Amino acid sequence: MLALMLVGGISLWKMRREVFPEFELEVVMVTVPYPGATPQDTEEAICQKIEEAIRAIDGIKKVTSIAQEGSGFVLAELRSDVKDVQKVMSEIDREVNRIPSFPVLAEDPQIQQITFREAAIRVGVVGPDDRSREAELRLREVAEEVRDDLLQINAVSSASIMGSRDYQIDVEIPEATLRSYGLSLSQVASILQARNVELPGGLLKSEGQEVLLRAKNKGRIGEEIAKLPLVTQ
Repeated sequence: MLALMLVGGISLWKMRREVFPEFELEVVMVTVPYPGATPQDTEEAICQKIEEAIRAIDGIKKVTSIAQEGSGFVLAELRSDVKDVQKVMSEIDREVNRIPSFPVLAEDPQIQQITFREAAIRVGVVGPDDRSREAELRLREVAEEVRDDLLQINAVSSASIMGSRDYQIDVEIPEATLRSYGLSLSQVASILQARNVELPGGLLKSEGQEVLLRAKNKGRIGEEIAKLPLVTQ
Protein backbone atom coordinates (compact mmCIF):
# COMPACT_ATOMS: atom_id res chain seq x y z
CA MET A 1 0.00 0.00 0.00
CA LEU A 2 2.80 2.42 0.90
CA ALA A 3 4.62 1.56 -2.34
CA LEU A 4 1.48 2.24 -4.39
CA MET A 5 0.94 5.57 -2.63
CA LEU A 6 4.58 6.51 -3.20
CA VAL A 7 4.45 5.68 -6.90
CA GLY A 8 1.13 7.50 -7.26
CA GLY A 9 2.48 10.60 -5.52
CA ILE A 10 5.58 10.70 -7.74
CA SER A 11 3.45 10.21 -10.88
CA LEU A 12 1.07 12.97 -9.80
CA TRP A 13 3.95 15.35 -9.16
CA LYS A 14 5.52 14.70 -12.59
CA MET A 15 2.24 14.67 -14.49
CA ARG A 16 2.09 17.24 -17.29
CA ARG A 17 -0.51 19.91 -16.61
CA GLU A 18 -1.71 22.63 -19.01
CA VAL A 19 -4.19 25.42 -18.43
CA PHE A 20 -5.00 25.56 -22.15
CA PRO A 21 -4.17 22.11 -23.55
CA GLU A 22 -3.52 21.89 -27.27
CA PHE A 23 -4.91 18.95 -29.19
CA GLU A 24 -5.24 18.09 -32.85
CA LEU A 25 -8.54 17.34 -34.50
CA GLU A 26 -8.34 14.51 -36.99
CA VAL A 27 -9.61 16.68 -39.85
CA VAL A 28 -7.75 17.60 -43.04
CA MET A 29 -8.98 20.64 -44.98
CA VAL A 30 -8.41 21.22 -48.70
CA THR A 31 -8.89 24.84 -49.83
CA VAL A 32 -8.97 25.95 -53.47
CA PRO A 33 -9.50 29.68 -54.17
CA TYR A 34 -11.53 30.31 -57.33
CA PRO A 35 -11.85 34.10 -57.74
CA GLY A 36 -15.07 35.37 -59.26
CA ALA A 37 -16.87 32.01 -59.25
CA THR A 38 -20.38 31.47 -57.91
CA PRO A 39 -21.04 28.80 -55.23
CA GLN A 40 -22.61 26.53 -57.86
CA ASP A 41 -19.58 26.84 -60.14
CA THR A 42 -17.25 26.20 -57.20
CA GLU A 43 -19.18 23.08 -56.22
CA GLU A 44 -19.11 21.60 -59.72
CA ALA A 45 -15.57 22.60 -60.72
CA ILE A 46 -13.76 22.22 -57.37
CA CYS A 47 -15.57 20.39 -54.58
CA GLN A 48 -17.04 17.47 -56.51
CA LYS A 49 -13.73 16.70 -58.21
CA ILE A 50 -11.83 16.70 -54.92
CA GLU A 51 -14.46 14.46 -53.30
CA GLU A 52 -14.15 11.91 -56.09
CA ALA A 53 -10.35 12.00 -55.91
CA ILE A 54 -9.93 11.45 -52.16
CA ARG A 55 -12.99 9.35 -51.27
CA ALA A 56 -11.12 6.06 -51.77
CA ILE A 57 -8.14 6.96 -49.55
CA ASP A 58 -7.78 4.59 -46.61
CA GLY A 59 -8.39 6.27 -43.26
CA ILE A 60 -11.02 8.84 -44.29
CA LYS A 61 -14.28 8.49 -42.38
CA LYS A 62 -16.34 11.33 -43.81
CA VAL A 63 -15.96 13.99 -46.51
CA THR A 64 -17.79 17.32 -46.29
CA SER A 65 -17.70 20.09 -48.90
CA ILE A 66 -18.37 23.80 -48.48
CA ALA A 67 -18.83 25.82 -51.67
CA GLN A 68 -18.96 29.57 -51.42
CA GLU A 69 -18.37 32.52 -53.68
CA GLY A 70 -14.71 32.65 -54.70
CA SER A 71 -13.46 29.47 -52.99
CA GLY A 72 -14.23 25.84 -52.21
CA PHE A 73 -13.43 23.83 -49.06
CA VAL A 74 -13.37 20.07 -48.59
CA LEU A 75 -13.11 18.66 -45.04
CA ALA A 76 -11.89 15.08 -44.70
CA GLU A 77 -12.65 13.61 -41.27
CA LEU A 78 -10.27 10.77 -40.42
CA ARG A 79 -11.05 7.64 -38.46
CA SER A 80 -10.03 7.51 -34.81
CA ASP A 81 -7.73 4.54 -35.42
CA VAL A 82 -5.53 6.45 -37.89
CA LYS A 83 -2.08 6.64 -36.34
CA ASP A 84 -0.13 8.51 -39.03
CA VAL A 85 -2.12 11.61 -39.96
CA GLN A 86 0.76 13.04 -41.99
CA LYS A 87 0.73 9.98 -44.25
CA VAL A 88 -2.97 10.46 -45.00
CA MET A 89 -2.34 14.18 -45.66
CA SER A 90 0.39 13.25 -48.14
CA GLU A 91 -1.98 10.89 -49.95
CA ILE A 92 -4.68 13.57 -50.09
CA ASP A 93 -2.13 16.08 -51.41
CA ARG A 94 -0.98 13.65 -54.07
CA GLU A 95 -4.50 12.81 -55.25
CA VAL A 96 -5.60 16.45 -55.35
CA ASN A 97 -2.54 17.46 -57.37
CA ARG A 98 -3.38 14.73 -59.88
CA ILE A 99 -6.70 16.36 -60.77
CA PRO A 100 -6.14 17.68 -64.33
CA SER A 101 -9.41 19.50 -64.90
CA PHE A 102 -9.37 22.36 -62.41
CA PRO A 103 -10.50 25.67 -63.95
CA VAL A 104 -7.80 27.91 -65.39
CA LEU A 105 -8.56 30.70 -62.93
CA ALA A 106 -8.48 28.40 -59.91
CA GLU A 107 -5.46 28.89 -57.66
CA ASP A 108 -3.22 26.18 -56.23
CA PRO A 109 -4.85 23.89 -53.60
CA GLN A 110 -3.89 24.38 -49.97
CA ILE A 111 -3.95 21.33 -47.68
CA GLN A 112 -3.70 21.63 -43.92
CA GLN A 113 -4.63 19.81 -40.74
CA ILE A 114 -7.07 21.66 -38.53
CA THR A 115 -5.55 22.36 -35.11
CA PHE A 116 -7.62 23.72 -32.25
CA ARG A 117 -5.97 26.49 -30.25
CA GLU A 118 -7.40 28.36 -27.28
CA ALA A 119 -6.18 31.92 -26.82
CA ALA A 120 -4.59 32.56 -23.41
CA ILE A 121 -4.30 36.36 -23.61
CA ARG A 122 -5.79 38.92 -25.96
CA VAL A 123 -4.03 42.26 -26.40
CA GLY A 124 -6.06 45.17 -27.75
CA VAL A 125 -4.44 47.70 -30.08
CA VAL A 126 -6.52 50.89 -30.27
CA GLY A 127 -5.90 53.90 -32.49
CA PRO A 128 -7.48 57.34 -32.86
CA ASP A 129 -11.05 57.74 -34.10
CA ASP A 130 -10.08 57.91 -37.76
CA ARG A 131 -11.81 55.68 -40.33
CA SER A 132 -9.63 56.62 -43.29
CA ARG A 133 -7.73 54.00 -45.26
CA GLU A 134 -4.36 55.41 -44.19
CA ALA A 135 -5.31 55.17 -40.51
CA GLU A 136 -6.48 51.57 -40.97
CA LEU A 137 -3.21 50.60 -42.64
CA ARG A 138 -1.19 52.30 -39.92
CA LEU A 139 -3.18 50.50 -37.21
CA ARG A 140 -2.51 47.19 -38.98
CA GLU A 141 1.22 47.98 -39.07
CA VAL A 142 1.23 48.73 -35.32
CA ALA A 143 -0.65 45.48 -34.62
CA GLU A 144 1.95 43.55 -36.64
CA GLU A 145 4.75 45.18 -34.64
CA VAL A 146 3.03 44.16 -31.38
CA ARG A 147 2.60 40.61 -32.69
CA ASP A 148 6.30 40.38 -33.64
CA ASP A 149 7.32 41.66 -30.20
CA LEU A 150 5.10 39.07 -28.48
CA LEU A 151 6.65 36.26 -30.53
CA GLN A 152 10.05 37.20 -29.12
CA ILE A 153 8.89 36.00 -25.69
CA ASN A 154 9.98 32.42 -25.05
CA ALA A 155 6.69 31.46 -23.39
CA VAL A 156 4.62 32.54 -26.44
CA SER A 157 4.30 29.82 -29.07
CA SER A 158 2.05 31.64 -31.53
CA ALA A 159 0.34 34.99 -31.99
CA SER A 160 -2.14 36.11 -34.63
CA ILE A 161 -4.01 39.27 -35.56
CA MET A 162 -7.80 39.30 -35.25
CA GLY A 163 -10.37 41.83 -36.42
CA SER A 164 -8.37 43.31 -39.29
CA ARG A 165 -9.08 42.99 -42.98
CA ASP A 166 -6.72 41.09 -45.24
CA TYR A 167 -4.60 42.99 -47.71
CA GLN A 168 -6.26 43.23 -51.09
CA ILE A 169 -5.45 44.94 -54.39
CA ASP A 170 -8.40 45.88 -56.62
CA VAL A 171 -7.80 46.37 -60.34
CA GLU A 172 -10.36 48.74 -61.87
CA ILE A 173 -10.50 49.38 -65.63
CA PRO A 174 -13.06 51.67 -67.30
CA GLU A 175 -15.55 49.92 -69.56
CA ALA A 176 -14.63 52.18 -72.47
CA THR A 177 -10.99 51.12 -72.18
CA LEU A 178 -11.93 47.44 -72.21
CA ARG A 179 -14.05 47.91 -75.33
CA SER A 180 -11.35 49.87 -77.14
CA TYR A 181 -8.91 46.97 -76.73
CA GLY A 182 -11.51 44.21 -77.12
CA LEU A 183 -10.93 42.78 -73.64
CA SER A 184 -13.24 41.35 -71.00
CA LEU A 185 -12.74 41.22 -67.24
CA SER A 186 -12.05 37.48 -67.35
CA GLN A 187 -9.37 38.04 -70.00
CA VAL A 188 -7.77 40.78 -67.88
CA ALA A 189 -7.74 38.43 -64.88
CA SER A 190 -6.09 35.69 -66.97
CA ILE A 191 -3.44 38.10 -68.30
CA LEU A 192 -2.61 39.38 -64.82
CA GLN A 193 -2.39 35.84 -63.47
CA ALA A 194 -0.04 34.80 -66.29
CA ARG A 195 2.24 37.84 -66.15
CA ASN A 196 2.29 38.65 -62.44
CA VAL A 197 4.64 35.78 -61.61
CA GLU A 198 8.03 35.03 -60.15
CA LEU A 199 9.57 31.86 -61.56
CA PRO A 200 12.96 30.14 -61.25
CA GLY A 201 14.91 30.02 -64.51
CA GLY A 202 17.51 27.42 -63.66
CA LEU A 203 21.24 27.53 -62.96
CA LEU A 204 23.95 29.02 -65.16
CA LYS A 205 27.35 27.44 -64.54
CA SER A 206 30.74 28.74 -65.64
CA GLU A 207 34.31 27.91 -64.70
CA GLY A 208 34.45 30.46 -61.93
CA GLN A 209 30.93 30.78 -60.60
CA GLU A 210 27.34 29.62 -60.59
CA VAL A 211 24.48 32.05 -61.23
CA LEU A 212 20.87 31.36 -60.30
CA LEU A 213 18.43 32.64 -62.92
CA ARG A 214 15.03 33.89 -61.84
CA ALA A 215 12.24 35.74 -63.62
CA LYS A 216 10.98 38.41 -61.24
CA ASN A 217 7.88 40.10 -62.56
CA LYS A 218 5.58 39.83 -59.54
CA GLY A 219 3.99 43.03 -58.32
CA ARG A 220 3.22 43.23 -54.61
CA ILE A 221 1.73 46.71 -54.46
CA GLY A 222 -0.78 48.53 -56.66
CA GLU A 223 1.78 50.70 -58.43
CA GLU A 224 3.77 47.65 -59.53
CA ILE A 225 0.72 45.79 -60.83
CA ALA A 226 -0.40 48.89 -62.72
CA LYS A 227 2.79 48.68 -64.82
CA LEU A 228 1.99 45.19 -66.13
CA PRO A 229 1.07 45.36 -69.84
CA LEU A 230 -2.31 43.92 -70.73
CA VAL A 231 -1.81 44.17 -74.51
CA THR A 232 1.28 43.70 -76.62
CA GLN A 233 2.10 46.10 -79.45
